[in-house]
Amino acid sequence: MPAYEYICKDCKKITEVRLSFEEKEKGLNVKCEHCGSENTSQFFGNMMVAANFPLH
Repeated sequence: MPAYEYICKDCKKITEVRLSFEEKEKGLNVKCEHCGSENTSQFFGNMMVAANFPLH
C-alpha cells in the first residue's frame, strides 16, 4: 500500500498516511495527526525510485 504525505496548512507539519489506490482516488480528507485539522493538502517531497536496470 503506497504512503502519501500531507502537509497541514494550519500547523505546517507533515502527516504520512497509507492509502490504497482506490482510497486515494476517492479523494479522502486527511486529518493532521498533530493538530487534528482537516485543512491539509498532498505534499510532494523526496521520493525514491527503484529500478532493475541501469539508469545511465
